[in-house]
Amino acid sequence: MTTANVLRTAWKAMANNKLRSILMMLGVVIGIAALTVIMAVGAGTKQKLEQSVSEMFAEAPVTVLARKLGSGFGRGSEASVENVPTTLTREDAQAILDQIANVEDVAPTQRQAQVPVKYRDASKSTMVFGILPQWQQLRNYDLTAGEFIDDEDVNAAKRVCLVGQTIVDELFGGTSPIGETLRIEDTPFTVKGVLAPKGTSPMAGDFDNRVVIPLSTFSRRLFNVNHMSQIVVALRDPSALNQTAGEIEALMDDRHGIRNPSDRDFEVRKAEQVVAFAGQTSRLLTIFLGIVAAISLIVGGVVIMNIMLISVGERTQEIGLRRAVGASQRDIERQFRTEALLVTLIGGAVGVAIGALVGFLLPTVSQVPATFSWLAVLLAAVFSIGVGMLFGVQPARRAARLNPVEALRTE
Repeated sequence: MTTANVLRTAWKAMANNKLRSILMMLGVVIGIAALTVIMAVGAGTKQKLEQSVSEMFAEAPVTVLARKLGSGFGRGSEASVENVPTTLTREDAQAILDQIANVEDVAPTQRQAQVPVKYRDASKSTMVFGILPQWQQLRNYDLTAGEFIDDEDVNAAKRVCLVGQTIVDELFGGTSPIGETLRIEDTPFTVKGVLAPKGTSPMAGDFDNRVVIPLSTFSRRLFNVNHMSQIVVALRDPSALNQTAGEIEALMDDRHGIRNPSDRDFEVRKAEQVVAFAGQTSRLLTIFLGIVAAISLIVGGVVIMNIMLISVGERTQEIGLRRAVGASQRDIERQFRTEALLVTLIGGAVGVAIGALVGFLLPTVSQVPATFSWLAVLLAAVFSIGVGMLFGVQPARRAARLNPVEALRTE
């Protein structure tokens, strides 16, 4: 039997049993649609995350973090003043500015994680940063409303704050918080400005779930600490990044009395490391979600196999008749395999279309980024063919092995 005849026969069998064919396709449609959406969201998230991190570190591509060697990438980035070494100081920041020729500016910063903040009856935990005015430019933060922290706020240790969009949405109901009183650790602060949205951090945190206050207020009025969590460093010549980072390490080693790099109580981190980690985090998340989608495809394949096995039992007379008029076991097996393949290919095509539509609509109806990828189409085709070939084998073999005489006798 020619391939064209096999295709015609398989298509006719599917058309004669539309409900059964649709039920078999359903699992594949769901699995492929999920896979397409996951890949679109993964690609969109990766692109947005890397763009956000690149923009944030564009002005200041070097950060000196207070951390012990081996405490982990994420921990060094998200740690608070309570669980990092207490040896990083404002004097270190000034020394970096004064003694490293390629350093244009520095912004010593303090931060505390899981700080309770409250507005009226609404409350949540957030990250609180203590900063100087130059932090705005060095970390490339814009405001959507209000004014940034200035020198007067720092000199007077004023109880003013800037809030991220997550704080605005969850505590203030999306309304303007400017001039309102936000309680941080039960201390009243006046909201002075709203930070422009930044999205997700490389450690899968929320850049917008943060409150920013003057460094002096953080140190003297709120947490009573003098050591820094990090020093943000801007360069005159970004092309000399690696050389400058090495010079900063040497200076910090000298100031902290470090003789062995493994004893360092700080880390000099470059922007490219953060961008690379952001991409790695996004890829791992996409792989995990892809595995979930693959499992749903396997479930869909099992459904196809079971329905086709039932179908073989229902079509014994048809199979017996075809064998009686000259069809070989190989022809019967090819027909059932082709039916399974057609079901999965059509289901895959429908799944890709649905997934692409969902991926296209997601950014317009939510804040979830999504970028359609042709890789999703390729994977959908591969998975569809694989599922059809794998789970169509057993039903096809059972159909081919039916005794034609006994099959014709079946009522």
